[in-house]
Amino acid sequence: MTDFSTRPRRQLWTTDSALISAAGVALVVAGLMSWQASADLDRRRVEVARATREADEIAERARVAESRRTPGDAVLAAQARETAEAPPPKVVQELSALLPPDVRLQSLDLDYRDHLFIDLRVVARRAEAYDLFLARLGESRAFGDVVPGPETRQGDLTASVRLSYRGLAP
Repeated sequence: MTDFSTRPRRQLWTTDSALISAAGVALVVAGLMSWQASADLDRRRVEVARATREADEIAERARVAESRRTPGDAVLAAQARETAEAPPPKVVQELSALLPPDVRLQSLDLDYRDHLFIDLRVVARRAEAYDLFLARLGESRAFGDVVPGPETRQGDLTASVRLSYRGLAP
C-alpha cells in the first residue's frame, strides 16, 4: 500500500506569499481610506453645522430687522431703488430725445415713490409742436400715464404734463 502522506507536494510559496502580501496591503490601504473618509465626513458635518448656525443667526437678524421696519422704510427703499434705476440725467436725456425742435422744457419735477412721477412745464412756439410732443410721449415705451394739464395758448403755448417713468424695457 502506498502512503500518500509522504509523497512530496509541490508548493507554490512564492505565488501564495505574493497574493497574501497583496491582500494585506489592500486591507491596510482600505483601512486607511476608510479612516480618512470618516475624518472627512466628521469635518463636513462640523462645517454643515456651522453653516446652519450662521444661516439661523442671519434669518433671526432679518426677522428682528423686519419687525423693526416702519412703513416709511418701505417708501425710502422704493425711492432709493427708483433713484438708482432712473437717475435724473437719464430721465432728462430720454425726455429730450422726444422733444420737437419748437418745444422746450421750462421746469421738471421728479417725484420718486414706488414709481417715478414727472411733472413738466413745457413751452412750445406752435400748438402743433406741443401736440407732436404729447403724441411722442404717448407712443414712448419709457414713459406712461401721460396726463396733460392746464395750458395757455396766448403767444407761446405753455402747458403742464404729468407722466410716469417706466424706463426703457429691453
